[in-house]
Amino acid sequence: THPFFSAAGFTYPAGFPKGNTTYTTPKVIVARAFASAANTWKYARTPFDPVNSDHATHVAGIAAGDHGTAASWNGAKYTVSGIAPGAYIGNYKVLTVPTTDFGLDGNSPEIAAGIEQAVKDGMNVINLSLGEPEIEPSRDIVVQALDAAADAGVIPVVAAGNSFGEAGRGGMGSPANAPEAITVAASSEGGASGPADVIAGFSDSAPTPISLQFKPDVTAPGEDVLSSLPQDQWDRWSGTSMSSPHVAGAAAVLLQRHPTWTVQQIKSALATTGDPVHPAGGAGEVAALREGGGRIDLPRADNPLIFVAPTNLSFALVQRNAKLSKTITLTDAGGGLDGWTPTVAPQASIDGATLSVAQPVGPAPSPVLSVDLSVSANAAEGDGYGFIVLTRGTDRRRIPYWFHVEVPRLGGEPHRTLTKTGIYTGNTAGKKSLVSTYRYPEQGLACNCKTGVPLDLSGPEQVFRFVLKRPVANFGAAVISRAKGVTVAPRLVVAGDENRLLGFSALPVDINPYRDYGRVVASVGAILPKAGAYDFVFDTPAGARPGAFTFRFWVNDDTPPRVRVLRAVGRFIRLGITDAGAGVDPGSISLHVDGRRIPYSFTRNVLLVHTTRGTHRVSVVVSDFQEPKNMEDVGPVLPNTRTFT
Repeated sequence: THPFFSAAGFTYPAGFPKGNTTYTTPKVIVARAFASAANTWKYARTPFDPVNSDHATHVAGIAAGDHGTAASWNGAKYTVSGIAPGAYIGNYKVLTVPTTDFGLDGNSPEIAAGIEQAVKDGMNVINLSLGEPEIEPSRDIVVQALDAAADAGVIPVVAAGNSFGEAGRGGMGSPANAPEAITVAASSEGGASGPADVIAGFSDSAPTPISLQFKPDVTAPGEDVLSSLPQDQWDRWSGTSMSSPHVAGAAAVLLQRHPTWTVQQIKSALATTGDPVHPAGGAGEVAALREGGGRIDLPRADNPLIFVAPTNLSFALVQRNAKLSKTITLTDAGGGLDGWTPTVAPQASIDGATLSVAQPVGPAPSPVLSVDLSVSANAAEGDGYGFIVLTRGTDRRRIPYWFHVEVPRLGGEPHRTLTKTGIYTGNTAGKKSLVSTYRYPEQGLACNCKTGVPLDLSGPEQVFRFVLKRPVANFGAAVISRAKGVTVAPRLVVAGDENRLLGFSALPVDINPYRDYGRVVASVGAILPKAGAYDFVFDTPAGARPGAFTFRFWVNDDTPPRVRVLRAVGRFIRLGITDAGAGVDPGSISLHVDGRRIPYSFTRNVLLVHTTRGTHRVSVVVSDFQEPKNMEDVGPVLPNTRTFT
């Protein structure tokens, strides 16, 4: 009903409306909601949530709000338009669970179902202004669904994410990591005296932490964007959620003007024709890792001259003495293939690492550009990145690249192999101190943490190896005790390489959006990992005391703790709380007696409640150490949490 989505001048196309037609108009031609069976929120199954649909309404207006709509905000009047104002909108509400910190949230089964239905309904472009931490992409059903949508000719566009301030490089999540998607970073307009298109401080950076892909693909405006809110309201919001619909709308415009272009060709047109994005407070250009191909220029993308595939290059982690080669295929987009000169334009170079590019070879219509990376035996460590530039006269087309020269030190550590689940003892005292930093991500999500996650782990470490031979739901470890004065900071990495953290779940912090997100908790783990060898590294922060500790190791824990009444005597109620898998997380316990929070103690799996004589209603919510690792990729919400009354 918002004026930005007025149906005046629109008529339903053949075969529409679809879904819950109470919520459709000739402008909004599909309305569906995707809620899990266990969802009890009263608006979960309606396509519009009158309490929580503000984010969706804002995003939809940016993508396809009507041209020439009158808007008022903060006492001023504006005339606004969505990027593709003539487009129809399909409303697929895949986020249906209210949360404290993130508005509506949702899990992978419902998101994948919404993507599939949008393809079946005949949508041409899908915008996903949502995200979750990356897991192994081959086991991520949302990534699989998006890539399948692209294979079916539907253009997927995804927000890059907003965690750069907490995660640094390597914070890119899912489904921003979907290879076929167009992943969008955010920029702002800058100040009155500064350059336009300044990278937004929150906008996430390459690489993706587990698959080590180069993302984002492009940048679009994402700061202080004016768009629609429910009840005919307007507001300026910021986030890659706002930059993504700019590109979704742009893709719709290109598809209308060039109906024979493929998903990959539209991606190429947008990614190779962008303008440079600037760093905050300065001239020059921000790292390609932040901007991808740059801020989209829709008129230029309308006439890209050539198409390239792929639109960026990730050599990922490379070691000394490496020689790698990748190719880029060129096809004619109406400007001809002759006369393009390729060069390497590095933004950051590494001593001992050389990237070279050869003239395109092979006959039309698909000549191939060869890009070669050579790393010497004594090359320095660090990131190399920049652009492969194709130049013809005044025309330039850019393909960003990235590699990281690494010299792993963890492989020199002795390790003990974990062969079964249970409780183990360790001792970092007297051990080697080879590793001090881990990536990816490069930061510790510390900005969201109550007490911070230490990043300088230059003290001694102890390594325990686990070899996973078959697919599992999860595995992990949690530090459950330490000797007096000892500090232990766990990490989880691919075996022998501290540069291959398993993303956010490999850090000792709660990443579950349905809980106390950002709480420091001494558990690390993997969700839906692939088979392989992994190392649990129990490290010592700089200046801290090493020493003895115990930890619990689990595999395939998808059940909550058990709670039972032991006895009630006098003014005390004793509850037994046990968990045979990941173990009880004491920091997760929430206790209410007769509707009020009261103090309690929890020792040796016994929760002791001190109350008055008489009859009382006691309610306990408790999780295990796997729950802080769970996020939207887990099927049900909070599968490792028990509510007992």
